[in-house]
Amino acid sequence: MTVILPGSYDPVTVGHLEIIKRASKAYDGVYVVIFVNEAKEYTFSLEDRVCMLQLACEELDNVLVSFSLGRVVDYMREHNIDKIVKGYRTDADLPWEKEQAEYNKKHGGFDTELIKCDAALEGVSSTAVREGLKNGEDVSHLLPPPVLNYIRDLTDRKD
Repeated sequence: MTVILPGSYDPVTVGHLEIIKRASKAYDGVYVVIFVNEAKEYTFSLEDRVCMLQLACEELDNVLVSFSLGRVVDYMREHNIDKIVKGYRTDADLPWEKEQAEYNKKHGGFDTELIKCDAALEGVSSTAVREGLKNGEDVSHLLPPPVLNYIRDLTDRKD
């Protein structure tokens, strides 16, 4: 069975990676796909987000990293993907994720498996990373090491 983990991954965090690793152990094939919302502004370019996601997932043989400008359900049909997998941090996130799951079932016919992250990672989010970076805080505990190095290299190039 193949699954998709859709997201913006702006940037990919240790929380994302934990869910990706769990999915890679449970399923034959895992598509980790960055979906671009034209109405949303991103901190990192699409190219950088793809690179960071590839670095984070490079040791997972059954994980394919990609991106799409379209809809999740259309991507799933095009690539014969069976199910959506989404992680959530706390019970406060659950209503939104359930609403999205219902939408994808109703409009695409696809089931969604919701996976609660490890309790130690509940405070990890891309938003926390972006805010920490903006404020000059240490975000090393929120990012996979290769992603942290990539961001440091980006920052060094801008300086």
